[in-house]
Amino acid sequence: MKIVIGLLIVVALVVGVILALPFLIDLNKYQDQYKPLIEDALNRKVQLQDIRLTIWPRIGARVAGFAVLDDTAFGSSPFTSLTSLDVGVKLLPLLSGKVEVEEITLRDPVITVIKNKNGVLNVSTIGRTGVELPKTPSRAPIPSTEGPLKILALLAVDRVSITSGKLTYRDLSAAKPTEYILQDMEILLQSVRLGQSPSLHVGMLVQPFNLPVKLDGTFGPLKESTDIDAINLQLALGKTDFTITGKTVGRNANLNISAPVINTANLPVALPLQKPVDVKNFQIAAEVQGQDVRLQNFSFQLFDGQVTAEGRVTSGSETPPFTGKMTIQGMQLSPALNVLATTQVSISGTAGADLDVQGRGWSMPDLTRSLEGTGHVAVKDGKIEGVNLLQEAISILKVVGISLDNAKATAFSTIETDLTIKQGTIHVQRLLMDSHDFQATGGGTIGFDQTLNLTVNLNLSQDLSRTIARSSPAAKLAMKEGRLSLPLVITGTAQAPSYGLDMKGLTGKVQEQVQKKVEEAVGGLLKGTTKPENLKQQGRDLLKGLLGR
Repeated sequence: MKIVIGLLIVVALVVGVILALPFLIDLNKYQDQYKPLIEDALNRKVQLQDIRLTIWPRIGARVAGFAVLDDTAFGSSPFTSLTSLDVGVKLLPLLSGKVEVEEITLRDPVITVIKNKNGVLNVSTIGRTGVELPKTPSRAPIPSTEGPLKILALLAVDRVSITSGKLTYRDLSAAKPTEYILQDMEILLQSVRLGQSPSLHVGMLVQPFNLPVKLDGTFGPLKESTDIDAINLQLALGKTDFTITGKTVGRNANLNISAPVINTANLPVALPLQKPVDVKNFQIAAEVQGQDVRLQNFSFQLFDGQVTAEGRVTSGSETPPFTGKMTIQGMQLSPALNVLATTQVSISGTAGADLDVQGRGWSMPDLTRSLEGTGHVAVKDGKIEGVNLLQEAISILKVVGISLDNAKATAFSTIETDLTIKQGTIHVQRLLMDSHDFQATGGGTIGFDQTLNLTVNLNLSQDLSRTIARSSPAAKLAMKEGRLSLPLVITGTAQAPSYGLDMKGLTGKVQEQVQKKVEEAVGGLLKGTTKPENLKQQGRDLLKGLLGR
């Protein structure tokens, strides 16, 4: 009985000491000792309301009202703050002299990242005592993650959570300042121990897009380095689900991203499209080496066609440079063009293309200035809806009495062209178009603003050429080898194209034929095959053809 009573007394004393510790030990008395160390390490002023030991709900410590003030060059508001930081430890290991962290909880953390007018981030001076801010922006340094990951791994914590977090990014360097906010952040890490693969849950709302984001999965196993052998994550951006797999070695990474369907209406960025479209079987295989990202494979299905690409992007600047190659196979052109713009003229058919491009930046002004490239485009078995090139030519020649099957469309078997891209203009070269009634060749330019400046030679079939020649003497004189060639000029815009006859080109063709007939007549006189009395009648016929009377 005495032994039991003794044990109870010992337990009571231990419990009493534990319960009394928060009251016996006032950690706030030591702020003058450890706050300067923190401020010196961060190169920031620090505010700390309270720090104390805790017994309930678990043994540990709580830091309340913690804030790190911003660099004075960026303002007087806190760079980061939180309502409380709780660290809980396990009791039994503590009784044996070991400290095992059970849980770390951050409540209401708020972080504000600012880029000033000179392109300098407020985080760039953390820990850099006496370093002046650069007057001009430079290539952004690659942040090191070795420290945080190594610390997490060595902490051997069962649970790390962040509740009600908020991260603000404010860019004052752009012509129009922008602000993005990650609000309602909920982060949960479990099983953060060396040799284990922690589970991760992240939830947030991205503003100004009002886009909910969720991330769940595992990564690891954790090492005393940044190397991660396996990443397996599920990312939900609004209504779009992605699968992310890969691995990291130091600052390098190999990532694979896939999604069964992406509807453009659910993306956080506004695309210049007339209506939403479904992108199917989206696949990305990328290799990251520092700030260089190499797309080993980028593919998706769109408008019944397959798009594949590869390229390289270098981050770290406002207008990152990029190079790329793209191949398009079997795409239905009509719905693709209708999504891009609503025009009076549309082209249907099955399209394919090979493109090589390079440039800087992603905005339309940046692309207009920097995008360069070459390519080949082919369209099979289609129609140009909204215009009949033959009808336009007949109208220009003022030919009457000719009926066409479809006055509002031009059917073709093939359209092929080589093109180059430079300074916001697509240069169309070696254009070839095959149709039942004609073959067209030519070239010209198409602007990114959809302006047109094209010259197309319509080489009509022999049957159609003879039909038109019977009603147009001028057209008859422009015939060569039994076929009529009409030089058309297409100007205006893709929304409102205009058509005209290249009179200079047509006059040249007529002059060529007149010269040929004159040479034939003179040659006949010299050879004696043409009689002088017949030369007068040939001249009359020639004038009749030229004047139409």
